Amino acid sequence: MYKIYIRKMRFEEAKNKFLQEIEHCFARGIEFVEVIHGIGTYTLRNMVLNEINNIEYIELFNPLEYSMNPGSLKLVIKTPDKYTLYKYIERE
Repeated sequence: MYKIYIRKMRFEEAKNKFLQEIEHCFARGIEFVEVIHGIGTYTLRNMVLNEINNIEYIELFNPLEYSMNPGSLKLVIKTPDKYTLYKYIERE
């Protein structure tokens, strides 16, 4: 499982890294990602949850299927077939 570490980062830095890493995973066909955000005020966790609601190809991994870690979120990236991915990259 690919891991994205945003723990102990400032909000904007963490958001930029998260979005860049998600694009990286999508372009390479990585399907499962764990985002390590840490425990605290859940500011970074809430940012990740907010961002995945705006990205159509990501969903939260079913929390009943793994042991809950309050310092991370597990995501599923709906990886496209090669033709769809090519169209997406050309659009950018």
